[in-house]
Amino acid sequence: MRLLFRVDPIPGESPRGYLCRAAHEHGYSGPLALAEIAGLPRSGLERDDTAEQIAHVLRLEPEEWRTLCYRHINGRTRFNQRLFCGQRISSDDLNYRCPRVCPLCLKECATWWAVWDLGLVTTCPIHRCRLLNRCPACKKGLVWQRPAVHKCRCGLDFRTVTPDATTDDLVAINAVIYRAAGLSPSADAELDVADTGFPREMFELRLGALLRLILFVGAIREKDGLRRKQRPFSATDLFVATEIDRAAVAILRDWPKPLREVLRHMLPPGSVHPAALNFSEIFGNFYRHLFRVLPRSEFGFLHDVFERFVIEDWPGLIRGQHRYFSAAVRRNSPWVAAGEAERIARTGGGKILDSVHEGRLEALFVTVRRRGCRTECWIRRESLNRWITARDAELARYMSRREARGALGLTISTIVRVAAAGAIRYVEGPEQNFPNGCFFFLRDDVMKIKQAFERHGCPPMEYSKPGEIITLRHAIKNYLGRDSAFVAVIRAVIDGSLVPVGYTKRFRGITGYLFRTEDLRKYRPVAEVRVRPETFLNFREAAFVLGVRSNIVRGLVAQGLLGVAAGYRNGLAKLIAEKEVQLFADAYVSTSVLARRFRLNSGSLARHLKESGTPLLAIPNPDVERGHAFFLRKDVAVQIKLPSRRILREEAQSRMKADRKKKWAEYRQARESAEGKPMRRVRMKHR
Repeated sequence: MRLLFRVDPIPGESPRGYLCRAAHEHGYSGPLALAEIAGLPRSGLERDDTAEQIAHVLRLEPEEWRTLCYRHINGRTRFNQRLFCGQRISSDDLNYRCPRVCPLCLKECATWWAVWDLGLVTTCPIHRCRLLNRCPACKKGLVWQRPAVHKCRCGLDFRTVTPDATTDDLVAINAVIYRAAGLSPSADAELDVADTGFPREMFELRLGALLRLILFVGAIREKDGLRRKQRPFSATDLFVATEIDRAAVAILRDWPKPLREVLRHMLPPGSVHPAALNFSEIFGNFYRHLFRVLPRSEFGFLHDVFERFVIEDWPGLIRGQHRYFSAAVRRNSPWVAAGEAERIARTGGGKILDSVHEGRLEALFVTVRRRGCRTECWIRRESLNRWITARDAELARYMSRREARGALGLTISTIVRVAAAGAIRYVEGPEQNFPNGCFFFLRDDVMKIKQAFERHGCPPMEYSKPGEIITLRHAIKNYLGRDSAFVAVIRAVIDGSLVPVGYTKRFRGITGYLFRTEDLRKYRPVAEVRVRPETFLNFREAAFVLGVRSNIVRGLVAQGLLGVAAGYRNGLAKLIAEKEVQLFADAYVSTSVLARRFRLNSGSLARHLKESGTPLLAIPNPDVERGHAFFLRKDVAVQIKLPSRRILREEAQSRMKADRKKKWAEYRQARESAEGKPMRRVRMKHR
């Protein structure tokens, strides 16, 4: 069976109000008649599994009826969440048993609005009057199974009733709920909302979050306050809902002063020792409900106010079990544990406790009798901040290792060794309550070295490898080392007795300054020799004199043709007397030097000289297997006639042919021995 005609739903209408209105339009005594027509029990009109059957009776589409109803939301909390006008709300927010109406709204339009089904809606912000939940004639509570939306079971027409006026506070809080539900309150109600000074973030909340906020802050001023497990909200009691609205307005008005005042009254009166205050006993329930019911993602403004109160007004200790607090609370709490103080101050080794015993830090000791007995030390944060400020002021006179490295361009280990040699004054971190495991160098000494190199205004120069000039970086590696000799160079630059001749950007800091090689050799430390009568060369410089590579010089040393000077230390370059290198250069010339001079191939020239019987000095190359470097005596080089490039090319070609024939013969012999018969020669036919 179906109704005779369709009754169109009105946007924002309550599903029960629509059933009541549809029954009245068809002349039935109430909505229960629709259940009889549909063949359903009295409680089956709003069930999800009977939606299609009810929609057929009402001549509505099934989805149209489902949209009108307060449907369950699928998921783990299916029976705890409802869809109200397209928004999620809690099932406890709905008032089913004792509906409410506004007589003046019914007088304008006989419609039961869905917003009246919300348990916290107690006032009509459009007409500034209280909602009715009892009939003035029969004194009974309203029910939804009544003859019409505007009539009571006793026959009273609610449109003839004059409702009671309400206060501006209730108008304001209900106007905010109306706005979140998608309705527009009156202009006067909007003015009341503006005058209350509600938090700006409150108007951005969705309906479900707004109702949770009002219920939470409205319960703070209860006689027994918030409980560990809060009693469920009685949505049917109009008086309780009105008191919650009033209490919520009192907390949210002129935000955030009232909430701070309420939290301040929770503290015990008088001055109490910080160790005697228990945060869980005083704010435990508020803290628990705030962080579990009202998450920070939606109610960050409420969390910020509570945390600001804890930072500024809570005189006790905040231990680590308060995990819901943000890092800002721990960074700004009035008391901080000794271990946390060491982390903040970046120190260790008991320096904080030593300062406490010396009286430089204000602290208190608390005996904790939980899982044993232990004593905790808590530092007042103001005292710790003053201590850190004084320490940092002293630290400002010094420069960290990283800063010194950036200023001088030296490695950290080199700077430490230069400081140990006396060129830079320094302190170790733990000695001056500075961070652990670090050296700190006096800033004036570091900048004095840097400015001494920069004051000469050296021009930039092209530089590839040491020669007549050398960078300080290469000098440290080859001559000076990182100890007393390098310190002597630094002091010579500071007093002006040693002046750089240029600068290259190839190396950073002072290591990129160029000096004359003969000037820096004077500072080379030699064991057991105080005054050096002769000059020494490293392998690279000796190779430059001979016109060969440095690995060939190592081969000459290995053959005993050149000798290394005494006094070699690990980490520094080996040196050869310059006079010895010059004597060898006067007696011999490398075949590679002759080849470069006459534009010949060095390998072909060496083979030609060997095959012609010219005496050569062969030096094994340490870096190449079967490789040799060849030297020719200069008196022999003057008498022989060097071949031309054509002759060397022809000799190379003939040598290559001979090598190919030899390899082919070896291959043929190996093949015949493996197969046991001679190879057959294949003749190629040419067209």
